[in-house]
Amino acid sequence: MKRIISVHLLNDRSGSPQVLRNSLSCLSSAGYHIDLLTATPDAEAGCLSELPGVVTHALPYRWQPSRWRTLLNFCWVQLVVFAKVLHLAGPGTVVYVNSLLPGGAALAARCRGARVVYHVHEVSLRPALLQRLLCGIVNLTADRVLFVSHFVRRQLALSVPQQAVVHNALSPDFLAEADAVAPAAQPFRVLMACSLKDYKGVPEFFGLARALPEMEFDLVLNAAPDQVASYQASYALPANLTLYASTANMHAHYRRASVVVNLSRPAEWVETFGMTILEAMQYGKPVIVPVVGGVEEVNIVGKTGFAIDGRDLSALERALHLLQQFPRKYAAMSAACRRRAAEFAPGRFSEQINQQFEAEFARFPLAPVPVLYPGRPIPMVG
Repeated sequence: MKRIISVHLLNDRSGSPQVLRNSLSCLSSAGYHIDLLTATPDAEAGCLSELPGVVTHALPYRWQPSRWRTLLNFCWVQLVVFAKVLHLAGPGTVVYVNSLLPGGAALAARCRGARVVYHVHEVSLRPALLQRLLCGIVNLTADRVLFVSHFVRRQLALSVPQQAVVHNALSPDFLAEADAVAPAAQPFRVLMACSLKDYKGVPEFFGLARALPEMEFDLVLNAAPDQVASYQASYALPANLTLYASTANMHAHYRRASVVVNLSRPAEWVETFGMTILEAMQYGKPVIVPVVGGVEEVNIVGKTGFAIDGRDLSALERALHLLQQFPRKYAAMSAACRRRAAEFAPGRFSEQINQQFEAEFARFPLAPVPVLYPGRPIPMVG
């Protein structure tokens, strides 16, 4: 049986583990044996939890409030990953490294004669020296690199010969639940889902809510309830803004929303694809996204939404007022969103992922056929 060892450091509810879940589901269905190395913080279920047909191995990794403690934990988990992959991998194995971060897995795979496939999502790792180091490991170890967008491929400019862009797709389970939904009723509601980081545009979202008291604003944060409560206690929130902790079910939020926005600061964090934007489009929700990044390959400006710098408060206000006050424009954009989302079909994603791994396994040298009767004719039977 063909064996894949997949490595992703943090099993939370962000975009990269969500994409990996879709990949591993495809590969498991295709008959591959899969081992997954990942860390699930505080025993909370993440996107990679309870994957059918996948054997999970726990990693000791989590984000820490202190940057230095996080860095030390990151260095420690690289050693753990290296040791685990060194034990599990061997010639004939493909090690599937999700994101740039698990560099130790790729180094161990190279030591064991396994092949290495990277799936790269990010271009804004900090510090920049860390990103250069991790990209160097990719160039040294990778046999094949998959990118979530053409933008990521251009930005990183890696030297690995085998490269391909595989756009993300929604899972069949998501599509089954996101059936036809009527345009959101009043009040007009603006939704953003992101990590609890300023560079994701959280302060800008607060400012937008204050500027538009006639609208409702929902912010779903990829953080535990106690972290959200602590954050909320530190700030005076406008009355029309509600904060939510990380959830396994975003469907209720998408159904209530009128518009979904992403206000990431391009100078600090460039969105490389934007799964929440694609999910919003499947629900027929117009979007507002940054002016640069891989999200440009999803959103069609003027048809499915707008591209606006999150710091341009007046432009954001004008776009939201347009969608609120002109129902025909909203309906046209809503229909265009559903059509655009249909172009990122899970069947196409599954086909591309399977093709990439079939091509990699095909590059293994064939085992020699044993010669039963060396130097003599093979005897006839019968």
